[in-house]
Amino acid sequence: MRKRRSFGVRLWLWFVVFSGVIFIALWLLQTVFLQSFYNDMAIRGAEKAAGEIAEHFDDADFYDVIDETAAENSLLVFVTDGQGNVLYSADEYKRLYGKAEHEQGERRNGNPYFSSEEIMNWEKGALRNLPYSYESFIARLRESGADSAGFVTEDNAAYVTGSILDDGTILYVSMPLGTVGGTVRILRLQLVWVSVLALILGFVIAWAISRRFGKPIEKIAGSAREIAAGNYHPELPKGFCTELDELSDTLDEMALSLEKAKNAQREFLANVSHDLRTPLTMIRGYAEMVREISWSDAEKRERDLDIIMHEADRLTALVNEILEFSAMQSGSAPQKFGVIDLSRVVREVTGQFASFCEQNGFVIEAEIADGVAVSADEAQIRRVIYNFIDNAVNHTDESKKIKVSLSQQDGSARFAVTDFGKGITDEDIPYIWERYYTARNRKNKAAVSGLGLSIAKEILTAHKAKFGVDTRNGCTFWFEMENMLINDGNIGGAAVKYVY
Repeated sequence: MRKRRSFGVRLWLWFVVFSGVIFIALWLLQTVFLQSFYNDMAIRGAEKAAGEIAEHFDDADFYDVIDETAAENSLLVFVTDGQGNVLYSADEYKRLYGKAEHEQGERRNGNPYFSSEEIMNWEKGALRNLPYSYESFIARLRESGADSAGFVTEDNAAYVTGSILDDGTILYVSMPLGTVGGTVRILRLQLVWVSVLALILGFVIAWAISRRFGKPIEKIAGSAREIAAGNYHPELPKGFCTELDELSDTLDEMALSLEKAKNAQREFLANVSHDLRTPLTMIRGYAEMVREISWSDAEKRERDLDIIMHEADRLTALVNEILEFSAMQSGSAPQKFGVIDLSRVVREVTGQFASFCEQNGFVIEAEIADGVAVSADEAQIRRVIYNFIDNAVNHTDESKKIKVSLSQQDGSARFAVTDFGKGITDEDIPYIWERYYTARNRKNKAAVSGLGLSIAKEILTAHKAKFGVDTRNGCTFWFEMENMLINDGNIGGAAVKYVY
């Protein structure tokens, strides 16, 4: 069943169908409809020829025009008077057998076969007998009351047309219609042989074309199955045609993306399992210690319980970040855009670190321009600012100094966080926004999951904001968004310095 539905078989069948349609059309046109086409053309030709002869009635070469027109169009032409006496006649053979042939013709007893009077009458065409359709033609002229008439004879053998000329002379023109019958029989016999040979050639050519087109597609299908089986570097055929080359390139890109996604999934599972295992192990270990060792010692028991709570909080934070990141990647995270006072948001988020700085000896120097506003989801922008500051806290140097700034530049609001740590190597910069990338050692905060910058990237991308990192002096993570108007049209004012 699969072979019968393959591309090659279908292409072959369609080619065969196409060939069949062409031959049927030829049979219809060359046999069935040939007579109708011929009749239509003959009628139009006879009408045109009769008109041209009538136009030259008063010309000196009138009879020459009749001879030439009759010969070129295979016509029988009579010119008669009102009583039916033949004044002149011509057909397609008259120019071929001329006067000289009759003068030098067969003789009887040494005398010319034609008399001089007969030769003169022959030149005028007076020796011809009027055809049987002449009377019908005259009757139709009288019945119609018109100067011209045209009709197909009752036996469909000829088309008759003509007119009454200026002095009452009658022009009669006849075009035979049955002569095409022999031609049709010849064409029909030829078409039988041509059709047989052409169908055989068509089948062979269609099979060759289907094989030629089907082979690279079968190879591409095989490569796609290899990709599905886990081989992300299959040999993809190229060079047959542009469309298949583009398909191969697309499959190659898809394979690389799948490989990257597979590796990221492995890394994701490895990091998640590691990050989950550590707090779970500590929670279990300290719980056993409380039960077996420090239950009776209130001070030690409280200390162990604090560690259990801390690790539980760390575990909760990790799970929440994983769920948040997954929701953002899938596009299911809700967004509520509106104009927000970014200066207020930066002050509030930075202030959340005040207690941590006091307890651990960190210093955050903030320079925040007043009245800066952007169109954004406030909750998500808070998360970006928090993640940037949290990242700086975990990677600053021994000075434990961090710099936060919010400014306005050329109509844009620019937020930046600088730590003064060892920085990031050029090789690591392309990967710092990837999930669970942990090239730099984490310290000071146990709840770091490795997803902070990845979450920030997803949020900023959804907000169509510019963002990046500058590593010339420590690390400066920044983003820029369009500055909006607030406070009755007054944009951001002078920067205010804060120290936490």
